[in-house]
Amino acid sequence: MRTTHRLSAASLAAALLLSVTACGGSDDSDGTTSGTTTKSETSATPPPVPEPSETPAAAEQKQIAADETITDDDFGHTIKITGVVRDFVAPSRTNIPERGGEWVLVQLDVAAGDKYSGGVQGGFTLQSGGELGGTTTGIIDADMTAAGFQPWETASAGEKTKGWVAFQINTRSDAYTFQYKRGAAKIIGGGDTKQIPEKIWTVDLPTA
Repeated sequence: MRTTHRLSAASLAAALLLSVTACGGSDDSDGTTSGTTTKSETSATPPPVPEPSETPAAAEQKQIAADETITDDDFGHTIKITGVVRDFVAPSRTNIPERGGEWVLVQLDVAAGDKYSGGVQGGFTLQSGGELGGTTTGIIDADMTAAGFQPWETASAGEKTKGWVAFQINTRSDAYTFQYKRGAAKIIGGGDTKQIPEKIWTVDLPTA
């Protein structure tokens, strides 16, 4: 009987020792987990602040009504400016606005005189600050047509044509002057020769 009591006491002591050890390990584990969570929350790295873009935001396309007329009495030509589009969006040619320029469209209603042959074939530019600002181009004709801006076609003597002329502007300006340059001509007929000198017309385009 004494042996039985001693074994029970030893077993009981061992059980108590294991219970105390298990409790102590649980406390250490909980403490470690709590400390790790706090450290992680405290040392979290904030998201980086994006740097400002060096490329300026593209300006919004704007269509402006116009009502200006150029009359060439020598040839009988009439060129009416009826609309302007600033910052035209040409999906196939985004490089121009991305570099600080723009596409400008000018709507022309042209009636070529029938006094002489030749008609109105071009001679249009945009001036800015007294200097050349942009020249005509046909490289965005497809973009214009897709957007509903029919490209202008030249007018032979006696013809009428209406459409939009595109100008490539490499350095954008707040305002432009439309210029039409008609070259000099020599008219021969009836044994006489008539000299018609070159002439330039300028019209300030509306900005709003």
